Amino acid sequence: MKLNRKLMLFLSITGLLLTTTACSSNSQPAFVNKDSKSTSTQKKTVKTSTKKEKNGATVASSSSKDTGSGSINSTSAKQTDYWNGAKATALSKFMDQWQETMDQQYASYTPAKNVNFYGLKYPDELAQKTTAVDDQQIPIEWSDTGRGNKDYEVVAVYSDAEYTHNMSQHLYLFVLHDGEPEVLITQQNQGMPDHLIHFKQTENTVLSTGFANIVKGRSATVPSSSKQSKSSSQNSALTVPAALKRTWYGYDDEGKLNTVTITADTLTSSGSKIYLHTRDANIDPSKEPQHDDWASASTANVRGINFLNIRGWNQTAGAGESYGVKQENVDGQNIDVMIEAGGAGVWCSQTYYTSADLAKKQQGQKYDDIIYYDDAD
Repeated sequence: MKLNRKLMLFLSITGLLLTTTACSSNSQPAFVNKDSKSTSTQKKTVKTSTKKEKNGATVASSSSKDTGSGSINSTSAKQTDYWNGAKATALSKFMDQWQETMDQQYASYTPAKNVNFYGLKYPDELAQKTTAVDDQQIPIEWSDTGRGNKDYEVVAVYSDAEYTHNMSQHLYLFVLHDGEPEVLITQQNQGMPDHLIHFKQTENTVLSTGFANIVKGRSATVPSSSKQSKSSSQNSALTVPAALKRTWYGYDDEGKLNTVTITADTLTSSGSKIYLHTRDANIDPSKEPQHDDWASASTANVRGINFLNIRGWNQTAGAGESYGVKQENVDGQNIDVMIEAGGAGVWCSQTYYTSADLAKKQQGQKYDDIIYYDDAD
């Protein structure tokens, strides 16, 4: 019995010790093994990176990944503007220099102050979706920064409309076209059948280069060689053939009605006017002051037709455009047909008539005694 009592006492003490150990193990605190994946959060930070964009603009971006929670927090990219107040001031100073070389006077216009350009208000007119470049309607808008949702972002508008009281006003749009600087010009002074205002890129490289430099944060000055003087190459010796002096109407291959108006010293085609001058053949055109709206004009007799030939004022190669009048018999009556021609062979590209109705009636008509571009093949 004594043995049994001792055995029972031993077993009781042993059971008590086992119970105490088990309880102690089950209540182990959570700070044990704190580096394990189940109880820790690990953060990795990606260093800020800077990426160079076109025209000196930069894009800075940074992001941090919380790998423990599975979430990603990123700082949105911050884009540097193409245009700002300092660049607008630089353009204003540049235009002050440039206008002197052109013997013209320009003012700047913004949405707060529009210019009246032949009855249209710019830059507000941009929102009317009436702008075309190279005969194609384009998406365009005003932008204070050069950034936006359109292909063309207008950052500045300049015009001489307030200081020019004839039909030779100029309107310049300084734009970022897909981020690249361009200068667009129009002199359109009348409505067109497509109800659009037609622009083209300026041919004045001093102006376009100056604007591009300003956009890129560089200095822009007018070269001293561009300072305009009264050129000896311009004179009043040009005599435009009398038969050409009127407004002509013609439909092109796409069925669009075009007009050409010729006077003693101007030619206006689809709303864009150029001024006709003569040039000394010994003067290099590339050395002349640049003019978007001047043309070198001369006359030549080709196949019995007295043509007026027109080339860009600074054009150094190419045959230019020629205009001449020839009579053709239509329904037993002789009518005047103006030939627009080009190329080395002075080949006809389009014919024009003295009225829109006659042009419509003769649309697509070809004459046996006129040599067309097709005949040159």
